[in-house]
Amino acid sequence: MIIYQIKLPKTQDAKAFVSFMREEYFPAVHKGPTRVGQVTELKLLERQKDRGDDRDHEFYWHVGWSGLASGEARVDDEDVVRKFKAFKAKVKRVGFCKEVVAWPEADAG
Repeated sequence: MIIYQIKLPKTQDAKAFVSFMREEYFPAVHKGPTRVGQVTELKLLERQKDRGDDRDHEFYWHVGWSGLASGEARVDDEDVVRKFKAFKAKVKRVGFCKEVVAWPEADAG
């Protein structure tokens, strides 16, 4: 799994960003195989205020990935990329992780 942290400026509309990601960005992510892997899942998590902190407009994007750790999700549609850039989001790749324990465990079948 590839994990990205996304921070929006406080002047941006977080609800509009979520709608854009759901309706335009996620559908535009290349999901076919590449030389280094393939996207298998996409999730956007919105950070909620916790214990009095004032951080909002922060998201974590989890990209299920089957392939090399150097891979990344990409969007080829320039119009969608331009719209994403208009949100002035700061995107940071947190890292590449592999699941080692889950609950409930997947049915081995």
